[in-house]
Amino acid sequence: GLPINGPTLTWPLFRMMSAASDGIMIAVIVLISVLVTLIALFCIRFTLLAKIEDDYREIGVMKAIGMRTSDIKGVYLTSYTVLAAFGSVLGLFLSLLLQGPMKESIRMNLGDGGGNTLGLMMGGAGVFLVFSFILLYVNGVLRRFRKISSVQAIRFGAGEESVSGVKRLRLSENRLVSTNLFLGIKDVLTRKRLYVTMLVVIVLASFIMILPQNLYNTISDDDFVSYMGVGSCDIRLDIQQTDGIDSKTAEIGEHMAADRGIEKYALFTTKVFRTRMEDGTVENVKVELGDHFAFPLQYAKGRMPMSENEIALSAINAEELGKDVGDKITLLTDYKEIPLTVCGIYSDITNGGKTSKAVFSDDFTGTAWSVICADLSDPKQLEDKIYEYGTRFSYAKVSSIDEYVSQTFGQTLRSVRISALTAAVVAVAITLLVTLLFMKLMVTKDRQSIAVMRSLGFTNLDIARQYMCRSVFVLAIGVVIGTLMAGTFGERLAGMVISSFGATTFHFTVNSLFTYFISPLIMLFAALIATSLATFRAGTVHIYEYIKE
Repeated sequence: GLPINGPTLTWPLFRMMSAASDGIMIAVIVLISVLVTLIALFCIRFTLLAKIEDDYREIGVMKAIGMRTSDIKGVYLTSYTVLAAFGSVLGLFLSLLLQGPMKESIRMNLGDGGGNTLGLMMGGAGVFLVFSFILLYVNGVLRRFRKISSVQAIRFGAGEESVSGVKRLRLSENRLVSTNLFLGIKDVLTRKRLYVTMLVVIVLASFIMILPQNLYNTISDDDFVSYMGVGSCDIRLDIQQTDGIDSKTAEIGEHMAADRGIEKYALFTTKVFRTRMEDGTVENVKVELGDHFAFPLQYAKGRMPMSENEIALSAINAEELGKDVGDKITLLTDYKEIPLTVCGIYSDITNGGKTSKAVFSDDFTGTAWSVICADLSDPKQLEDKIYEYGTRFSYAKVSSIDEYVSQTFGQTLRSVRISALTAAVVAVAITLLVTLLFMKLMVTKDRQSIAVMRSLGFTNLDIARQYMCRSVFVLAIGVVIGTLMAGTFGERLAGMVISSFGATTFHFTVNSLFTYFISPLIMLFAALIATSLATFRAGTVHIYEYIKE
């Protein structure tokens, strides 16, 4: 007994609205969290290896005086247990402080569901899991104590490093690049296994920076309207939850027909029909009737309806109804049955993703709402036309298509923008930290090599430049791989999330300036700063301390 044009909000639609805004932000944050945790393990590895290199001679002495390997491991494991416990507790405390602002949007949309105790328990369990995983990882890295020779450690203060020779790269035959650049690149190619860890981190950091930005560019792009089941137009008028929708729609159509400022327009009315499922149950189907040639959509499969016996379904609608292009569907009314053939499937993330489009005429079923789309003869008159139609037809919601997308998807845009900015900051911080730790490790491992180079006449600036070349070389390869991953695997990953809302033909809209220029430049700048800090004192190694033979 409720009116046909009443509110059509349902619990699945509320969940869809929440998932399309906060859900995307949560998905991005979870992805970043997993990648950052993985990168944190690499940072721990760098730090631990650098500490072992610093204490190499002391470890050799401890083994020489009879200390067991397990006892030596216990010394280091205890230190890292304390650090990991302190970091885990601090992280849990910070999460409790930040959960209020992070949950504000969800609380506004869905209310406070309670369950704070359960949430706290789950958070504590997650922290304990990360804490345990860190300790297991540290214990695995400390296994290299078994391979340390006490004689080697006491005599040289460093272990033997296995390298794969690059026979064709000889300094004497180099005529193309500077000596420092040649030696830097050759060191990377010679010790590939050592540098691959830093490469993986740079790849992940690039992925973290570029993927959310590509997602934001796609959602904020003008063409994203095609994923909302709406044709591209200049101005849109919505008429709903009022009396006489059909007559009011016709009134606006007559005015537009006489308006010279309107280049073309189309009237669309949405009606709710019923269809019988294979199991005998009856489901409601929202069908938008009108001239779909005027403002066409992009179809994932098939084409738009061209005759009165055809219907196009949104992706989610087609999935739930179990229909594909070429299948038959029958709409039920109080007066007759309407047999139709599915001619196309399109993306739509509005109205719970359950819509359909047809061109047949129906004068018996009530109208749920109507939409009028129009293109202007002069786009510069957009604001004036919005004001004119908004004032003349006060019962209609008048907006530009950009404003419609902003009002419909604005919360999602804000959430993804915040996630993209956060991801960029995290990626830069990761690049800075990892490069700093890795280059400090390399300087510690290369003390003997640095001493040899200094004895041959290399200056402190030459040595620093060689490390600069190493970090830039690895960074360049990592950024290229990370960018390719974000554009391929990242697009598929984002497409899986977006397609669950009804956008099956999802493709990234890439901001070439940011992706291919600004992003690599920022990461390069961070890597150079970190390398400069790490190699600041590399040239101060005393020759007599490390050249023994």
